[in-house]
Amino acid sequence: MGRVRTAPAVPRRPGRLPVVGDYFAFRRDRLGFWTDVGRLGPVVEVRFGTQAFWVVTSPEVAEHVLLGAARDYPRDRRLMALNRGPGPELMFNTDRWEEWRWRRRLLTPAFHRHTVTRFAETMVAHAVRAADEWAEAGTIELQGRMRTLTMRAILETMFSVTRDDEVARLQESFEVSSQVVSGRAAAPVPVPWWLPSPANLRLRRLTRYRWGVLAGIVEERIASGRVRGDLLDLLLARHLTEEERRFGPADLVGEMSGIVFAGHETTAETTTWLLYLLSTHPEVEARLRREMADVLGDRDPTPADVEEMPYLDRVVCETLRLYPPVFLTLREADVTHRVGDLVIPRGTRLVINIRGLHLDPAAWPDPEGFDPDRFAPGAGSRHRFQFIPFLAGPRKCLGDHFAMLEMRLVVPTLLRRLRLRYAGERPPRPRAGFTMSVDGGMPMWVEAVS
Repeated sequence: MGRVRTAPAVPRRPGRLPVVGDYFAFRRDRLGFWTDVGRLGPVVEVRFGTQAFWVVTSPEVAEHVLLGAARDYPRDRRLMALNRGPGPELMFNTDRWEEWRWRRRLLTPAFHRHTVTRFAETMVAHAVRAADEWAEAGTIELQGRMRTLTMRAILETMFSVTRDDEVARLQESFEVSSQVVSGRAAAPVPVPWWLPSPANLRLRRLTRYRWGVLAGIVEERIASGRVRGDLLDLLLARHLTEEERRFGPADLVGEMSGIVFAGHETTAETTTWLLYLLSTHPEVEARLRREMADVLGDRDPTPADVEEMPYLDRVVCETLRLYPPVFLTLREADVTHRVGDLVIPRGTRLVINIRGLHLDPAAWPDPEGFDPDRFAPGAGSRHRFQFIPFLAGPRKCLGDHFAMLEMRLVVPTLLRRLRLRYAGERPPRPRAGFTMSVDGGMPMWVEAVS
């Protein structure tokens, strides 16, 4: 009888403290923590109090979890329940595979690569408006301005909401929700949703306003049958029915709110970091401007144009590598699996360490340097799960085509009109929240380009 091969133990992060485990190290630097743990090994155990997680910085294991056996690794149930609170179960907050799958199947066609190109003119128009406002101001806080630009664009493309006062109030509602969700996820003992704390009361008030406005839009559109040419029309036209299940007005409001919630902030943060990187790497900016001049001449970009701008695409990808807006994702093993020598027992909670994968020196020489040519054809081979800014597999980001199109249209539209230079006294620091934002904001000097 042969020897039974046993799986090697997963190493623990060194320096763990009694009771609290690795929590204080995490709190000291919520982004650097994941980078440091990723460099300890492909899979490392960390513990926050009584909660243990395996941090996955192996592209092979990430591929297994997100693609190969995705059905066996739902989103982390405790985190989903925490974020869902008293609200309905939706595609964005369910841990149940079948519930997620039928919702995703009905929503996906509206976000197909070719479908979202119909909104290109709206994206460009909002970038033109922003450029005019920024040039007049002279000095801006870029992160906040980009969030306003992307919120205006996504609310118009989703719901045909264009009134500035309504956009501003909805933006406040979404951004407060983002702060509360990220704070709850990082808290050792989250404040229950039902407790009338100041943060919970403010969140409830803004959520009621948001649902009231968006529900009114959906109900009026259904009752009137009026066509506005937005994403809501696309979804209503599909009837959104599968077997015995169908999307009602509340489902539409919930799912589309989730898309706005996730979509506007992630695109805004990436574009903020991209414009900062250009402002501090003049040789990259000059090369991008030459490509723009060759392709665009003196006009704004179209979806066809951006397909002819490979260097722009490399700049976007390199920004996403350095500053992925979603820098980790949590899963929970429903089935025991073996991946090579690694055994993942049922019940294991896993952190897919996107930031660690993107800054792995074994895959990316000088990993913290900004070099768009890493993504040039023939620049070197690497595992495809070494770069997953929009996740991967069946739960890949629904709005990835929308986001990429918007960034590739907005950046050249702004650069045709503006020159931006970083105005801070020290380099900006990334901050871990719902997305990877800029700690303290991004001051910029803005000059109109003649």
